[in-house]
Amino acid sequence: MPKRCICEICTCGRHRCPHRPRAITDRGDAPCLLSEYANTYIKKHAPMRDSFKPRFEPTRGQGPISDKTTFRTDYIGHQMQKPYVHQQEVYVKPPGDMDGMTSYKKEYTDKKVEPAKAVKREGMRKVDARFEGEPTYRHDYRKWNIAPRETANMEPQWKPPSESFGNNTTFQQDYIQHKQPPRKSLKPDERAMMSDQPLDDRTDYRDSYIKYQMPEKPVHQKEAWSPPTVPMDSLSTNHHDFTGRKGGKPENFSPSKEPFMSNQPFQGATTFRNDYKQWPMGRPYVHQPDMYVKPQGDMDLRSTTHIDFPLKRGEPALAKKQPDRRPTSATFDGITNYSQDFRKWSLGERPKLTMKPEYSPPIVPFEGISTFQSHYIPQKIVPTKSFKPDNRAFMSDTRFEDGTMYRMEFVPKKSDICPASVLDTNHSQFVYRDQDPTGHKFYQPVIETVTALPGKNDTSNVMNKMAAMAVA
Repeated sequence: MPKRCICEICTCGRHRCPHRPRAITDRGDAPCLLSEYANTYIKKHAPMRDSFKPRFEPTRGQGPISDKTTFRTDYIGHQMQKPYVHQQEVYVKPPGDMDGMTSYKKEYTDKKVEPAKAVKREGMRKVDARFEGEPTYRHDYRKWNIAPRETANMEPQWKPPSESFGNNTTFQQDYIQHKQPPRKSLKPDERAMMSDQPLDDRTDYRDSYIKYQMPEKPVHQKEAWSPPTVPMDSLSTNHHDFTGRKGGKPENFSPSKEPFMSNQPFQGATTFRNDYKQWPMGRPYVHQPDMYVKPQGDMDLRSTTHIDFPLKRGEPALAKKQPDRRPTSATFDGITNYSQDFRKWSLGERPKLTMKPEYSPPIVPFEGISTFQSHYIPQKIVPTKSFKPDNRAFMSDTRFEDGTMYRMEFVPKKSDICPASVLDTNHSQFVYRDQDPTGHKFYQPVIETVTALPGKNDTSNVMNKMAAMAVA
């Protein structure tokens, strides 16, 4: 059998041999027609997409229902192992001693200084005698004996009656209930008026406007056209009354459009040139300042603050200890002017003002019919029939015709797999042989033969696949 390369095996036109796989050697003068797209993106066998339109068939189960769920399929139980725990290394003390000396200890050393002495302040002089005198406040604001104020409580004008309240009110005494028949309703009856007499359909329109029989219209005989014998006078009244007058052409009063020409030279003197003449200008005077002369002597740089407030050196202020306050054994007098003037008086409890209801509902139930019940009597009404179309779909016994133009014209067709796309796989019908210097890979086809084993029936033959390689 002859050998064939990938270019000859391919039937779809997308597979080619890798021409000149080495970019430096075997380059040649002819241009390379190999496309990287054909080698990188190899065609894969993909089945045809199924229609997403649901089929008009009931869903039926083919076998017993399976208890395998997505969770059971995806999450399979595995044997758990103990997690790895890192063992911390044992601390080993380094040899030698640690130098604990720091820069802070070297620079800031301890100094032996005597403790500061406490300065005791002189105590305040106290007099053992009792102070006798009257302050100005007590002399000006004396305490007067004022009787306590009486509360101005107004006595209530209304007093509850001592006798018990009667059952009959003024309204019940004046307006005595009388039994009267219910009033006749003035509302018109909604029933249609029925009469035994026939309907009188004679209206004023029918009586006044009587339909009469119209006579036939006379037919006018159309006269035949006869051309005039006298020729037409084309002169109109306007042409006859208003005859044209002959006159000269009117003179044009507009100025002549010819430019003004003069033989005199152009005078360039303007008003601006005559009024604003150029005068000779002199240079402005600039004052020259006097030269700086340094004064004699030295400058006193001392300020008023330096002269008035000279720097004086003195010792720093010493801390003074505050004197200890000795506790007194006398009792605290908490009487103040506020507590003496504004005393707390005992007041009695105020009576609560409660409103008593003026109306008490009767205990006896109402006997009678209300006005609403007597006027508006419930009537039996027949519901109006709805004119809305029925929502039920139109049902037919015939079978639904689902044959569309898409199904008739677009018939699924079987696409053949290119033999070059399955090379070097188990489904390939070619075996790789060799490769030439130009980059062509040659494959040889495989032939399948079936032979029957001796001593067996024809029905029990075994398929024996043998690859017969042809010698080139």
